[in-house]
Amino acid sequence: MKIAVIGAGISGLTAAWRLQQAGHEVEVFEASDHPGGRMWSKAVDGFELDLGVHMLLVHYDRTRALIEEMGLQNQWFALLSGSGGVLRDQDLNSFSPGRAFDVLRFRGIHLVARVRLFIELARAHSFGDDLDFYDLSVGDDALDDEDCETFSKRRMGDEATNYVVDCFIRTFHFHGARKMSVKYFEALAALLVTRGEFQTYALRGHMRALPEALAARLLVRYASPIESVTSLEGTGVGVQLTGSTTTAIYDAVVVATTAEVARALLRTPTAAQHGLLSHVSSSSTAVCSVAVPVAIAGDFEGIWVPFTESQMICAVSNETCKGSSDGQRCVFSVFLHEEAAAEWLSRSDDEITQAVADELVRLFPRYAGHVEPLFVQRWPAALPVYGVGQVTRVKAFWDHGQGDGGVWLCGDYLNHPWVEGAVRCGEKVAARIG
Repeated sequence: MKIAVIGAGISGLTAAWRLQQAGHEVEVFEASDHPGGRMWSKAVDGFELDLGVHMLLVHYDRTRALIEEMGLQNQWFALLSGSGGVLRDQDLNSFSPGRAFDVLRFRGIHLVARVRLFIELARAHSFGDDLDFYDLSVGDDALDDEDCETFSKRRMGDEATNYVVDCFIRTFHFHGARKMSVKYFEALAALLVTRGEFQTYALRGHMRALPEALAARLLVRYASPIESVTSLEGTGVGVQLTGSTTTAIYDAVVVATTAEVARALLRTPTAAQHGLLSHVSSSSTAVCSVAVPVAIAGDFEGIWVPFTESQMICAVSNETCKGSSDGQRCVFSVFLHEEAAAEWLSRSDDEITQAVADELVRLFPRYAGHVEPLFVQRWPAALPVYGVGQVTRVKAFWDHGQGDGGVWLCGDYLNHPWVEGAVRCGEKVAARIG
């Protein structure tokens, strides 16, 4: 079949690669001038900056297999510099959970809160193979009936909620626990207690290495934004480039964009496609890359910043562990809470970096006068929200609606969190097409 893939992010590239391997004629369209989507990096002032995806995990099984398939296995390395921690009252409390018992050693919350958190994680062991964090469609739909914040406060109390559960979700998704389905928490907890070891990894050459390797093996048309995708009554799917008056016909089209872009592209969506896409929402953030002197940076890999401690910054990543240092300076990647992003994304880079620098100094006074701005990356649709009811809605779409009219949706918003989920979604779509 002749197949168009719209979007050269990691999910779309994975789908395109698997489809090409299956013998299909595949053409990828990308609106920007490079592949990767949110898995991208940029050279600035002598530093290589990761602007979206900042880390990979040891149990990214399909991603690791794809890395090896692309011949990049020697670029896969563990981030071993420093450790993670949760900020509370200007103190950094070490917290790098490798397994459930590690939460009992976390000093950022009181013992009773730690015990309640441990009990909840231990309970998740009973789910075992019944849940899959990287495919939230797997498992009991009854778990998708309550939000994480309500669940967590009822089961673990306010302290564990504010300084662990909500803090974790904000660090990795930028929005609060109230927006997240408890099925996400239970699947993540089951992953922790059954697989353990949240060891972080990266790629030498930075995150763009994998999408670039995939794109090099495919026909990718860059700077080619799509105007519309139209199902043509059993005769194929029409794809029109922005600014073009002609329509190219394909046997199938994989729309591997954000849900917001997919919603705008589909001119003749089915009821199932419209029903799904109209309910998807995404969090927003900005990634502010700054340089600080190595001498005062501190030995940490990442800092989770609870909303109770800062209404602006949700996380700080020390990129020294990836080699982002010139000996005198190192790079911090600073992420904004969704609430702050709503206010600041429309501001200038100078305004954003000044506000971030001021907040960093408030949280860590030793950085006063030493924060050097490098780059601001805005993400108005950073990550999908796996909200209450949405997980079940997406699951139903996979069973009834996916592929209708020759149009296949593809991306992390289809119940496939993080890079591993996006890779799995691309492979799942390709397998369904056959």
